[in-house]
Amino acid sequence: MVRLRQSVMTVHKESTRQMNDDDPNGPDSSPADAVDVDSMDLGGQLESYEGTAGYPEDSANVHEHRPDTPSGPAEVMCIDYGPDGLTQTPVYDVETFFGEPRPAFSTVRWINVIGPPSPSVLGVLARRFHLHPLAVEDLIQTPQQPKLDEYNEFSSHSYLFVTTRAVDEHEGKLRSQQVSMFIGDGQLISFQEFDKPLWDSTRTRLEDEGSRLRRSGSDFLFYCLLDRIVDEVFPVMQDIGEELDHLDGILTDRIDEDAAKEVHDIKRALLVMRREVWPMRDLMQSIRSSDHPVISTETRAYLRDVQDHCRHLADTIELYREATVGMLDVYTNAINQRMNDVMKVLTIIATIFIPLSFLTGIFGMNFTGSLPGQDDGSAFWIFVTACLVLAGGMLGFFRYKKWI
Repeated sequence: MVRLRQSVMTVHKESTRQMNDDDPNGPDSSPADAVDVDSMDLGGQLESYEGTAGYPEDSANVHEHRPDTPSGPAEVMCIDYGPDGLTQTPVYDVETFFGEPRPAFSTVRWINVIGPPSPSVLGVLARRFHLHPLAVEDLIQTPQQPKLDEYNEFSSHSYLFVTTRAVDEHEGKLRSQQVSMFIGDGQLISFQEFDKPLWDSTRTRLEDEGSRLRRSGSDFLFYCLLDRIVDEVFPVMQDIGEELDHLDGILTDRIDEDAAKEVHDIKRALLVMRREVWPMRDLMQSIRSSDHPVISTETRAYLRDVQDHCRHLADTIELYREATVGMLDVYTNAINQRMNDVMKVLTIIATIFIPLSFLTGIFGMNFTGSLPGQDDGSAFWIFVTACLVLAGGMLGFFRYKKWI
């Protein structure tokens, strides 16, 4: 069992906003030009997007390009697939690569970008696939709340822009990253901040020629990616549940400060997870209620399943939060009870010694011949016996009253 000790959210903010000026005059712009999202004229920029050619691409073979200079800090992978074939090509020269048509078998093109894309890469993708300037701005300004935007009023190449958060466990700690996706007809572009193995299971399904994913469109790929993001949270919640059971047993048996500290850390982690997971419910509802044509009726049924998983995760998070509050209350009550027990013992001792102190004060006075028993040789032992009898009688009275 993996212990979530001092779990904290590590939000990677590696995406930069250092964008150069771009000439939005159309496809003749230099590939090194960047997209300045702050200075874009929406009308002019969209008109230049309308004038670009090659979307969707014509059927032809795609050749792999490996120039000496990489495309930047981000890794770009292009996956073309269909019922009759699959190619996975690392992209090093985005301008040259996307200037060529797709393979003949390709019905869906999936472009996955890992890490902060360089301005040149982002500019090429924005011009090539008609990405709206506002969507590009939300992409590079992280973190963003999960949301859905539809871009179909200005361009014939309509698509959905979805921003969500992916939460997982890494080396015993929670971490979160922003995942953004552009979903169009036969096209999906995904951006993630880190964690290359996030889509490994999806790629494995693509390698299966008989899988539904290979025979479906980009909307089903979109569902698979959302499902993967949600499923990544379940192992984290399982580990938290097992850890809470372990800590509950410890705090029930004894007062353990370290265990209470771990419960507090888990409570903080759950608060962060609530902030990340709860908006996913609203996002899934927005996606399912959207009438955008890129999402088919069949895929909406699968998206309902993802929405149910989001609700289950949200309910589990609330349940665990209540459990942590209850465990901390048990710890606080145990501390208070121990303090009360200590105070009770001290009070009993003080109460017993009050009459004894009174007697010793009287018989300790320096009066000669005026106190009874001063001349008796056994007076001291008589006094000690009387004090013991008095203390025993008081203890018996406390027991009778059920005070101890």
